[in-house]
Order: sequence, then C-alpha cells, then structure tokens
Amino acid sequence: MDSLVKRLCQYYDLSEGDYERLTLAPSLSSIPWIDDKEEVKRAIALLQKIRESKQRVLVYGDYDTDGVMSCSILVYALRQYGISVSGYLPSRYLDGYGLNVQNVKKIHEKGFSTIFTCDNGVTAHDALQAAKALGMKVIVLDHHEMDQTKPEADVLIHPTTLSYGEVPISAGYLAFLFSHALLGTTVPYLMCLGAISTLSDLMPLRSYNRELVRLMLEEVNHKDYPVIRALSDQSTLDETNFQLGIIPKINSIGRYEIGTSINRLLHYFSEPLPFSLDQEKRAVWINEVNEKRKELTKQAAESLEIHPEEAAIVVKSSLPEGLNGLLAGRLLSQYDKPVAVFSTDDKNDGCLVGSLRSKEGFDILQAMREAKTPFLHQGGHAFAAGCTIRESDLEQFKKDFIFSALKHKLAPHKKEAIPFALNECNMSSYRLLRTFGPFGMDWEAPKFRVDGLNPTTFTYLKEGKYLCVRLTNDTKILSFSLGQDAFEPDEKVSLLLTMKRNEFKGKEGLDLMAERAI
Repeated sequence: MDSLVKRLCQYYDLSEGDYERLTLAPSLSSIPWIDDKEEVKRAIALLQKIRESKQRVLVYGDYDTDGVMSCSILVYALRQYGISVSGYLPSRYLDGYGLNVQNVKKIHEKGFSTIFTCDNGVTAHDALQAAKALGMKVIVLDHHEMDQTKPEADVLIHPTTLSYGEVPISAGYLAFLFSHALLGTTVPYLMCLGAISTLSDLMPLRSYNRELVRLMLEEVNHKDYPVIRALSDQSTLDETNFQLGIIPKINSIGRYEIGTSINRLLHYFSEPLPFSLDQEKRAVWINEVNEKRKELTKQAAESLEIHPEEAAIVVKSSLPEGLNGLLAGRLLSQYDKPVAVFSTDDKNDGCLVGSLRSKEGFDILQAMREAKTPFLHQGGHAFAAGCTIRESDLEQFKKDFIFSALKHKLAPHKKEAIPFALNECNMSSYRLLRTFGPFGMDWEAPKFRVDGLNPTTFTYLKEGKYLCVRLTNDTKILSFSLGQDAFEPDEKVSLLLTMKRNEFKGKEGLDLMAERAI
C-alpha cells in the first residue's frame, strides 16, 4: 500500500479492507429504501385516491436549501404520478417557519384538498388542526425533532417513525426515498436534489448519506444538469463546490428576498427541463442575489465586536434576520466556538430573532432546554437552530449560552495532522485524497503538516500581505492570513495545509491553503 494511503487510513482508523470497501463504486443497492413501510404505503394509497378523484395537492416546503430541495422533489414526483400539484415555499419574513393557520385557510380557499408538508409540519399543531377542521387531508414529511404531541396528520413520514437507521437524514433525502416508493423507480435528478439537501443540512457524511452524495457527484459529473451547472463555473464538481458555492446561493434567496419571489426557486428546481430562457434568467437572478448577500454579510462581520476569550460568541447584528445564519456559520468557522447571532424582529416590537450554530460536543437544543432565558420560539437541530427572545432578555441568554459552552466543550479536532513532504504536494496526492471523499460533517478532510520550512524562500502577494509559494506550474501554497510579518527569517516553520482543487480557464491546479502549525 502506498505510503500516503497508509497515513490516510491511519488517520481515519481504516484497515486495508475498510479502504477497499470505502472506494467501491457507489451503488443504489447501498441505499435503504422505505417502500415497504406502512406509513409510506398509507401515503401512497391516499395519493392514489386523490389522483383518481382529480383533487389538488399543495406541497408546503421551507425557505432553506433542504426545504427547497424536498419541495421540488415532491412536486416533481407527484406530477409524474399524475396528480394535480402545486408547491409553495414560504417567505421567511412574511410567513415565518412552517405551516401556519392563516396559510392553511388560503390553501383551502384556493381549492386544494390536501396539504403535503416537507421539512416542516411535525410541530405545526394549530395549523394541522385547522386543516383537519376544514376537512382537508394532511401528509407530513419532516425530519425535525418531534415534541410530546403527535402531529394531527393523516400520515406522518419521519425518520424516527420509520426507524430509518442510526445516521440522521435530511428532509430532501427522505423526500427522495418517498419519490422512489411512489414512482417505483429511481429518478437520478431527484437523487441529486436529495444529496444536495444532505450537504446543505450538514448531515453526517457516513453510511447511506455518504453513498447518496457519492452517487450524486458521479451523476452530475457525467450527465448534464443545466439547473445545477448554471450555479457554478467549475467543469468538475465536488462536494466543496456545493458546500461553498451552490448551496449558499440557494440559501441566499430565502435569506435575502423579503417577498414570495423565493418560489422562483421552486419553478427552477421542480421544472429542470427544458432549460429555457426563463430558467437562464432565474439562474442569473440566483447568482446576483447571492453577490448582494455576500456583501451585506461581509460588512456586518467587519462591524461586530467579538470577544474571542469568551467560551461562546453572542452578538447582535444589523443584518436582516434571514442572513444571521450565514454570519453565524462564518463566525463558527473562524473562531471554532458556539455562536448566536441576533437581529431585530421586524414583526414583533422589542424582540430579537437569533440563529445559533455549533459543532459536535455542544448540542444547541440541549443548551436551550437548560437555559433560564424565556424563549418565545425555538427549534432546529443540535448544531443549527433558531430562537426568538425579548430584547431585554439578551444578556440573560448570553450568560446561559456561555455557561453551557463552558460545560459542554466542542469536540476536539480529529487527531493530529498527517505528516507530509513538499515533494508530495501535487495533483497525484490530491487525487489519492479524493478516494477518501466526499468530505463533510463527521468525515472532515484532513490537514497535512509540513515541517522545517525556511521562510526566506517564501514569496508573497500584495506587497507581502498574502503568502503565495509556487511549487510547480499547477501547485502553490496560499494563505490569506499569513503574510511576510508572520515569520522570522532565521526560524524553521511548520505549516498545516488543506488541499483545494482550483480551476481557471479550463486548467486544473492545486491550492494548498496554509495556516501556522502550533
């Protein structure tokens, strides 16, 4: 076995046999289907009656990528099944999260007999009761944590009630599974949307989640999906292109747009072909909104007063509430500690809306359960959640959040960096690394440690501001945080390197993103 392969296997605690199994070609046979589950059979039986009686179904999604993907999957699948179906992605600002009583009444007035929620609904008790009181049928497909009250729905499709494995799944993944049961076949495009939602909702990239993402990457790199390609300028896509490029663009619409124009996303993804002029315009719009979002987030981040010595970060920003999650994610990545970003709640005087982000070791939902702060609203996942509080309670929340962070430390980074030599810094090593991918939550890409470097040989950009050492024509060491003043001429330097593929004018290269080893 190659020396670098051995080091990578040691890093991930894999035997030679484990590595051989890890690198087998991805297969749909590795996906556990839900076709034989009783809840799924009941949902399909209900939909069959709806189709026969020519009734109409409204699929009610959510404004983040998981909600967009799951809604698009179900609209596409129900349409293929022969049902008269429409979809609705709620406005974060006008509708709020999840199905509500007001929208139930509107849906009923428009002549829909059935509401099919996705990525929401499991705790929308008032809205579900209102739908039943109006004589409507309700199917809830959700993956969020359930409370003690069972949803009042005709059918509940949830990973817990389905006993679906030990690895959490996204709503988009669950919607894809349901599409397979409904249509009796796999639609590769819907598989891709399910995998995108898996990455967007930070599901652990283990077991069937990893397999789904592998299948998606193989599919999008061998077949043409214009709605996906139009959101990236890369000819070869990997999970990083989705995590750092495509998914933030999709999320930016629900976070930035105040009205219901987010539903252009639903048309974009649920009607992928033909890729018409209207679809091209929607792609341009998605890219433009994302650029506006990036600039706003950058300005807000630069204006914050951060106290890095504290165990957690709690700040109030000037951003619209929809952009708080992106800023929270950015601060989590930068400071590696739990983050809560609040902004003014425009719908409720004297209130703040917060986005909370964390990592393994600090469960946000548990922290909120332990807090003394009176929450007006709360929900989400262990590592990504939201809440509403009174502005007067912000200081109490900060105390609670920091106290929880002191008790529950983030899990330490996985193992030491992998020893590396300069002559291994090449595309061959990168391609070998990719055999261990895709990388993401619970299966992070490793860092490589190079020791004994002489800083007098380093070169820089922007008058010494950015480290840039070109090793070969297609490989360079880069850092936007290390400049000429970071090193002493007579010291020996150790760097931690992260491999990143780049592409420029159709040519492939390798960037080794550097940080100082401690």
